[in-house]
Amino acid sequence: MTSLVICLFLVLIFSSSSSSQDSKLVVFAGIPSSLDGWKTSEISWNTCLSQCWYDEDCRVVFQSTSSCYVFKRGNVTIQASTDSVNRVAVKIPNPPNDCLSEPSDLFTQPFTETTNGSQIIRSEFSYSNGQYRVVYTVSICPSNTTLYTRVVGTKTYQVCVGFRLFPGGSGTYSDAQKLCNSSGGYGLTGPLDGTEYDIFKNQSIALRKQNGLNENAFIWIDGIRYAYGEFDFEDESHNGVPANLMHPGDPNDPPPSALYMYGASNRYLIADYETKASWFVSWPIIGALCRVNDVLQD
Repeated sequence: MTSLVICLFLVLIFSSSSSSQDSKLVVFAGIPSSLDGWKTSEISWNTCLSQCWYDEDCRVVFQSTSSCYVFKRGNVTIQASTDSVNRVAVKIPNPPNDCLSEPSDLFTQPFTETTNGSQIIRSEFSYSNGQYRVVYTVSICPSNTTLYTRVVGTKTYQVCVGFRLFPGGSGTYSDAQKLCNSSGGYGLTGPLDGTEYDIFKNQSIALRKQNGLNENAFIWIDGIRYAYGEFDFEDESHNGVPANLMHPGDPNDPPPSALYMYGASNRYLIADYETKASWFVSWPIIGALCRVNDVLQD
């Protein structure tokens, strides 16, 4: 059982019983930069602290005269104060075991982006030049997209990816870029690795069947070259195209050319084709693989 620990600066430090969280309430004199969107109630400070502790969504509470203001999600800057009438309590997850000498010593968590499997959680608890910064947001992927965790080098990305179809039935690479940038889109993307590729392949097969489309139809993915050599990619969250996923002999089209996924005729492998094309002989290029921006939850 994890104990409730309140680090109360300028007054005293104490602990009491139980909570389901590994967190600390850090209490200090401070004034939030804005109270827009905060919920307020006329309750005592101790009740305010207790309610915040047991509310999993509560991140910050602020006392001004007899009012308790509650901050749950978003980002806020708190200016340190010498006036103990204005009190702030910040609930920090996974802090050091001990209450340290200054509240700023506990604000050492840089910006992070993690997932619980269905939601994207972004958080930051930092301090600089008399200002405390608290960020806590929860997002989900929009409908018709799937959440993927991608690691590229030292950076981890939580991304929403899904297929989009051209309204007119076929389109060029430029059309694909516009398609993936519209309606909350981030841009074109491609498979991070073979595991993702297998998922996208199966999804593309289902997509064609569900929409009554030719099983050999192509789908644009991220990757364009304007001269012979390397492709340029607009989405930094994938590794380009692993060589073992390329169709034998590709890439082989004269620049400018862009990458696409074959249909059933060539085992759904990846190849390149001229960017201005919207058909390949009798097979249409029906859509694109898109990275889509996640949606904040209230």
